[in-house]
Amino acid sequence: SFEEQEVVAGDPSTKMVRSLGRSIILLFLILAAIAAASTGEKEAADNDGRIVQSLFRFPASKLGPEFEQLLNLWYDEWLYTTNNENGTAIITPDPSGKQHALQSVSTPATTLFRRQCYGAAPIKSPQFTNLYNNLEQRRKEIEFQYIQDPKEEMTMLHTMVKRFYPAFSTVDNHSGTSAAVHLHKKKVVSTEDTIHAKTNLPLDYDSPSKLAFQTLKLSSPDTDDDSPPQQWSWRPAGQFSNRGMSNFLQWRVRFYRTMRTKFQRQLSKETPGFKFSHGRPSGMYWYPPGAVREWHSNYLDLIGNTKEKKTGNEKIYASQTWRMYFIRTVRDEEFDGLLQNLGVGGISADVDDHSAMHIIPGEDEGITLDVLQKAGARPLTKEEKQRQWKDEFAEEYSNSTFAGEEVVDSGEEGTLNRNSVWRLPDKNGYVTFFRLPKLFHCIVSEEVHRYSLGFAFSDDEVQALLKLAKVDFDVYGDGEGYTDEL
Repeated sequence: SFEEQEVVAGDPSTKMVRSLGRSIILLFLILAAIAAASTGEKEAADNDGRIVQSLFRFPASKLGPEFEQLLNLWYDEWLYTTNNENGTAIITPDPSGKQHALQSVSTPATTLFRRQCYGAAPIKSPQFTNLYNNLEQRRKEIEFQYIQDPKEEMTMLHTMVKRFYPAFSTVDNHSGTSAAVHLHKKKVVSTEDTIHAKTNLPLDYDSPSKLAFQTLKLSSPDTDDDSPPQQWSWRPAGQFSNRGMSNFLQWRVRFYRTMRTKFQRQLSKETPGFKFSHGRPSGMYWYPPGAVREWHSNYLDLIGNTKEKKTGNEKIYASQTWRMYFIRTVRDEEFDGLLQNLGVGGISADVDDHSAMHIIPGEDEGITLDVLQKAGARPLTKEEKQRQWKDEFAEEYSNSTFAGEEVVDSGEEGTLNRNSVWRLPDKNGYVTFFRLPKLFHCIVSEEVHRYSLGFAFSDDEVQALLKLAKVDFDVYGDGEGYTDEL
């Protein structure tokens, strides 16, 4: 009763207990504040001397002719290019790989992942906290097994994705049937205006065995033709490809050493005493029209192993917190003809902004509105946002998990919504630098073949590269915020 509560409240022993409780709580709060301050000081100390911004983009020519010599290794020994009258390397898409790609980009998995790049769920949603990270982890677990037969690895990856992608989408009134399966059944009998409308696609064209495609070095019946074909392995879910040659390891060693001769000497002129530590090429990729690399953060790239198998190089991987990608984009007359048959207007020879890296700022403190704008990033247009439901590669499809989500705006002018999707349009011949692992990003190629040469660098190496290119950046210093480096 109320009277009993009054009696208890006035009891001296009760007051003592309450006083002791308040003291304990106060002590806990003081200790928590000290711990937080200590953590903040440690984080500030860890950041001292490191780059503040997390994103840069500029013409590769700023890195000088020595970097161009590195690119020639890629052009000549990977892509087997020819030069035009201006000395520019002409990239011709591999015919067998292109034929495979033009079908595979319309598969259900590719369609779902591609469209999510234009209308992603909020960064704190289960799709990001669970599905995307889990998919990335499963992919890495397969890749870290170092399987000798690349096609076997491709089959395992496709099988895993085929089992995984139904988790991203379900169809209303189709209990027990994934949206992807429903979409595939619809595609087989499609007569709608898409790139592959009215074509005969086999019922199993999206099976792992069909999609685990790899071009092979075959002896040519024409003895006069001694140029080897480009070699590519095709990876799910978005049907981009990499691993383009049989003597891959020898090429990487040669590239690694070439980086450490003329190019390193040029870097040391701007940064006296500079030497590459473990900077390396991280990957070579080909994204045909319609290809995609789903949302990911590369967080496992900083680990370099799975729990089952360690490589002994964990500290090296952990230090390589930056990625740099050199981008080349190529138009395709055959594909442009397909677009014209669909009545798509505005087709030109322009190669810029027909592919892109999409990013979500999220919790990356190095991504600000100013950083995005200086790199050339912009919000998605109204037409681009519509690509989450319909594009030229597959039918209109609005039953996706994300279709009911309200499209996240980029924010009012002068502000930044950190859950919004920003587009960094590709520019032919540019390099993009971005920092891992907080930045979620995906790759989309819409009307061009997108070729990229990737590098993994440490913070110190990126500082030397930015100095060489005369690109302004800031560094953290002495726990007092950051200071201007240039």
